[in-house]
Amino acid sequence: MLMLKADAQNATSLYNLHGKAKQQAIDAGRKDAKSLTKTYTTNISLVAILITTITFAAAFTLPGGYSSVDGSEGLPIMSQKIAFQAFLISDTLAMCSSFAVAFICVIARWEDYEFLIYYTSFTKKLMWFAYVATTTAFSTGLYTVLALRLHWLATAISVLVALLPILTKLLGEWPVLKLRFRLGKTFNSDLLDMV
Repeated sequence: MLMLKADAQNATSLYNLHGKAKQQAIDAGRKDAKSLTKTYTTNISLVAILITTITFAAAFTLPGGYSSVDGSEGLPIMSQKIAFQAFLISDTLAMCSSFAVAFICVIARWEDYEFLIYYTSFTKKLMWFAYVATTTAFSTGLYTVLALRLHWLATAISVLVALLPILTKLLGEWPVLKLRFRLGKTFNSDLLDMV
């Protein structure tokens, strides 16, 4: 609007107006990005703490329970099973990665715009890893308990839970995937590929 009202004969004032308008747009965009990132941080830290709490509790309420036999009191009953070991590994990875996200949210700097872009990209990837590890811990924990008596049910639950992150990823990225399919080879967006 300022450029439309400016004197067309005075090129320096047009150049200055253009620079001023461009800087105002950049500042407004960065302010909006900071605001959105703060909202994102609130939400992602809440989810990260919930995953941390769930996986921490799962580590102490182990599938199959604890032994009460003399000489092995307090040891996990299913400790020799590979599914149980996979449960422990995935549960630990889920807890550590979600705890790292929560801690990153606490120490995030809001002044640096480039950091905000890197921060959201990194925490999304780390939370995705925590999500996959949590679902893996869930399925391996159930498989450990159910496999001896109900092998078909244990397998069905494991397959269903293994498909859950894939389906979630497809549904979350459906608008971008639809756009990529529609535009074909002409689709090229560095902004969408960065996230």
